[in-house]
Amino acid sequence: MELLAPAGSWTAFLAAIKNGADAVYIGGKNFSARQYAENFDIKQIDRAVEYAHLRGKKVYVAVNTLVDNSEFSAVLDYIWELYECNTDGIIVQDLGLLDAVRRIIPMIRVHASTQMTVHNAEGVQFLKELGATRVILSREMSLDELRIIRHEAEDVEIEVFVHGALCFSYSGQCLFSSIVGGRSGNRGRCAQPCRLAYDLHASKRKPRLKTPGKGRYLLSPADLCLVDYLLEMKKIGIASLKIEGRVKRPEYVAVVTRVYREVLDMIQSDPDYKVPEELKKDLLKVFNRNFTSGHFTGNRTGFLSTKRPNNRGIYVGRVADQDKDFNTSIRLSDTVNIGDGLEIWVNKGKTPAFIVKEMQVSGKPAVSAQSGDIVNMRVNSKVFPGDRVFKTHDDALLSEAARSYQEESKITVDAEVYLHWGEPLRLVLSDEQGNRTDAFSRSNAQVADRHPLDRSVLTEKIGRLGNSPFRLRKCTVYSDGDLMIPFSEINDTRRRAVEELIQLKTESYRRAPADRETYRSLKEKYLSSAGSEKSEAQIPALSIAVSGIKEACSAVEAGADRVYIALEGIGRQQKIGLNELRELITWAVERRSEIVPALPRIQKPGNVKDWENLLDTGCMTVMAGNLGALKWCIDKKINTVADYSLNIFNSYSFRCLLELGVQGSCLSPELNFSQLHEFEDIKKAEIIVHGEIILMVSEYCMLSDVLGRAGEKCPGYCKQDDYYIQDEKGYKFPLATDAYCRFYIFNSRTLCLIDDLDQILSLGPGSIRIESRRSSCQQIESTVTMYRKALDELAKGKKVDLGWYKQQLACVSSSPFTKCHYYRGVL
Repeated sequence: MELLAPAGSWTAFLAAIKNGADAVYIGGKNFSARQYAENFDIKQIDRAVEYAHLRGKKVYVAVNTLVDNSEFSAVLDYIWELYECNTDGIIVQDLGLLDAVRRIIPMIRVHASTQMTVHNAEGVQFLKELGATRVILSREMSLDELRIIRHEAEDVEIEVFVHGALCFSYSGQCLFSSIVGGRSGNRGRCAQPCRLAYDLHASKRKPRLKTPGKGRYLLSPADLCLVDYLLEMKKIGIASLKIEGRVKRPEYVAVVTRVYREVLDMIQSDPDYKVPEELKKDLLKVFNRNFTSGHFTGNRTGFLSTKRPNNRGIYVGRVADQDKDFNTSIRLSDTVNIGDGLEIWVNKGKTPAFIVKEMQVSGKPAVSAQSGDIVNMRVNSKVFPGDRVFKTHDDALLSEAARSYQEESKITVDAEVYLHWGEPLRLVLSDEQGNRTDAFSRSNAQVADRHPLDRSVLTEKIGRLGNSPFRLRKCTVYSDGDLMIPFSEINDTRRRAVEELIQLKTESYRRAPADRETYRSLKEKYLSSAGSEKSEAQIPALSIAVSGIKEACSAVEAGADRVYIALEGIGRQQKIGLNELRELITWAVERRSEIVPALPRIQKPGNVKDWENLLDTGCMTVMAGNLGALKWCIDKKINTVADYSLNIFNSYSFRCLLELGVQGSCLSPELNFSQLHEFEDIKKAEIIVHGEIILMVSEYCMLSDVLGRAGEKCPGYCKQDDYYIQDEKGYKFPLATDAYCRFYIFNSRTLCLIDDLDQILSLGPGSIRIESRRSSCQQIESTVTMYRKALDELAKGKKVDLGWYKQQLACVSSSPFTKCHYYRGVL
């Protein structure tokens, strides 16, 4: 298995390579999902690739953001440059970009990012057919689910995350940072709202809910650590183990990579190997929010880190006493050294955090204190007996990690020099991997008049490897005696031998040469064929997304042309039955309305078969919310609509789906009006104009965690009340679950564009959509009625007071209105 480490800087890159990574993933200055890392320019990427290849390692470059229409030409040029750098692969999120690379630069390997939310075998196969050679699965997969996917998709490499930060939401399905703060995670600028404090409220109870033993960081997951389960992943055929952390410091990369390397090497020789506690402790010391196995084992105890959203370090003792001058005694349960960083968790006031500069044990100055010692030091803040003390900076560990990458290591080579009269000097360079190169001088050796070349002189000349990646270990000289070759000839021979060895060591990584003019021609053709005609203004169909049968009936009776019904039953905690769906479809047809079953955006291997008989209901169209569902629909040759969860952010993703046979797509709610106007033809597109946008979809139910007790079977908290979380600014975000116990967070504001309908219509979309997955029948009836009347009046050419309609909608809305991104856009 490949050990894949992160690097957000050159120093972190060296830390990864020197501590045992088989491959390193990095990002460029643009189009990378970690825009706040230092990242690499193209020259640095070229340098990193050569550095890695000379040492038998690989480099993957993340191009894993959604791409705007205006950026498409530039991102393709960038990928072409990456190809010319011999990059081992690129990591891609954007569906249109994946399609473009397959058609224009098919020689480069493409890895499908975890941002594509792939969590079933059908999704893996779909991406393989689009040109992906590796798929990075969602972090929410269990071992059994991984085993099923490997069995059903054997011919595609599978990569999984094994260590580092977790997102509360499925990657690629989070709009929290985007909608609330304008910084899109899909564009590499997530502001991490999941690490902020929230209060939990229930609608039937006014005070915020008390959560004994829990903190206020209700959406903050602990860090993933699967170091104990590497053998299991090896047995099922996982290709690559990924460490998260492109924004982490180089010392973190060094320590985590070293630990996982050591464990992988040990299980290779000893399948019964158990990871020593000391290695696990190193992982804790370098950074942790507590560790969890995530969803891998099925035991999700400790999944959230509700008391702290950042590094908690390791527990090292408790405060014993503090005098009026802040001289503090701490009873230790672990080692503390001068230079370590400590935090004291207090119940009142600000948590003291400081570097230990001096301390005393038994009244004497000490540089180190051990478990059981009572250490005395000055703490410039009030603390109390019993307060816990944590070490958040282990100076010895971090110093050792830093030493591991301080110098760029040279590759050891041996030299053999053959010097015989009347023959060219022959230089053989060889490395530890068995690579050998021969180079010959351009002139022959002659008898020396005064200064013959002896072993020491030849060793010194050959050893001048300067800026090359090599270091001479041993030089063996075979010579007839007092002979001479000009020094310039020796230097030239050495230079050519070095170049040949570099070529030999990197030969297997070099890509076949490609013609730049051919690339430019293919790119121009691809970009120019995105669409030739603008859609004419038309009255679009009126669609609505709901979660229940009664709600669907209300929408039909109010005049909806199309009703998407969420089969997972968001807010109802009950799946839609096929018999009742069949009756609903027949009933709606009689009223000239279409019912469209909406497959869940999450369909893990055990869920996919739930809807095998869906077509028996008589439905004519199905909406797909994930790539696996999309493939299922396409393979069944049924009319398919792609939901906005597929992140259709540009014309090329839109066109890709249409060419695959999809009848229409709901465009990303992260697009603004200016970007929508850049779409050449969106008469088969749908635009969301009203409703509560889903900000997060999570496999983990926070309610069960913070309201329940560890090990307790969930009593169904979600059925007992309607809940919301409230942030520090007072914004309230509604919560819901579905029949699979998945967890949803909705926006605190309701999107409303009814007063912008004239601008919406000028775009020419085929459909506009209302999102009403949480709405009551009355709200649905009122909302659909208002939009139906407004559209009908616009169709008749009447002058419509759209502001009046907005006022009527405000009377039935659950929250104040917002325009979301339609005017401001995202970073």
